[in-house]
Amino acid sequence: MQPTAPAQTPRHPHPPGLDTLRRTPHRGLAAIPDPAHRAMIASVLDSGAIEREIARTDAYAFDPPPDLAQADADARTLTAELAAFGVALPAATVRHITHMRALMVPLADAALALAVDRVWVFTTNTDDVCCRDPAGAGALLRAGLLPGEPVTTPETRYVGHMFEQLAPHCEPTVLAVLKSFFHNALTGLLMEAEFRPDATDGLDSDFVRAYNGFSQFWFAMLQFTDPCLGADRHRAFWAAALSSGVDFLNDVNDVLSCYKEAVDTPDFLAGRLHRQAVRKGVPYLTVHRRTSESGEAARRRILALATDAQRPHLDRYLTGFAYWHLHSPRYRWQDLFPGLAPIGGA
Repeated sequence: MQPTAPAQTPRHPHPPGLDTLRRTPHRGLAAIPDPAHRAMIASVLDSGAIEREIARTDAYAFDPPPDLAQADADARTLTAELAAFGVALPAATVRHITHMRALMVPLADAALALAVDRVWVFTTNTDDVCCRDPAGAGALLRAGLLPGEPVTTPETRYVGHMFEQLAPHCEPTVLAVLKSFFHNALTGLLMEAEFRPDATDGLDSDFVRAYNGFSQFWFAMLQFTDPCLGADRHRAFWAAALSSGVDFLNDVNDVLSCYKEAVDTPDFLAGRLHRQAVRKGVPYLTVHRRTSESGEAARRRILALATDAQRPHLDRYLTGFAYWHLHSPRYRWQDLFPGLAPIGGA
């Protein structure tokens, strides 16, 4: 199967102006129900931060291009499989995540690609669902870690299935580490459930964030990209880079999901950036800018730790993560920038 080129997107040699991407602030911001949150996101947009990130990531050449035909085929397979297990997951979400994997972690081995896609899709759904369902997170934890705990729900059965399908492609100790990272994140979701909307709960947002986004798990999955990143043979790199990988993924996700979360008030209130702004009494834009700078510093640390062979794979993964957030319909930036082409054309 020949790789399919990514959807054409605007290319900007310099940070684009508002006219270039036809930002429509009134239409997009009107979708944010809380006036205070609306003003916070407006301050981010007025700063030009999002447009600069669009320009930076659009300038990157993904070589080889993501195999979206393979990703779409995997999405169809996984949508049917999830339904057969009884796991409810919109087909569009499955497709968004398989496109994400193809963009960030290109895999020529079709069986491995499907196994990794399966894990990425279900993990995303687990994060989406369990952040509002701590009982579901607890059930997955018990089924995964307590001997003799019955595996009775569609979700607990599917966790076993996805790791069984990944096992042939993974050294056993690495598989055990990936399983531990998955369950660590469920612990984070249990902690997140104790957040109060007014941020007066006393929980350390940074500590919880290190757990609740599955970022250890997401970053370590990069080890499937190439033998030069295999975690069984390059453990020293992973031990050195993992903390910066977690910082990068959390920071970039928080910065680039701000609009989507503001449209959904509970997500915005639970978000680290809003909580920090409220607790420290500083403008939301200040926290947004500091978090963006922290993510960029983490990116530089990761690339500095890499060998010459590892660096191109890491650069693609890190750039692709930001690019996907900006172009995937999941994050709704097309609401504000209609000229921003979605990945895969939808």
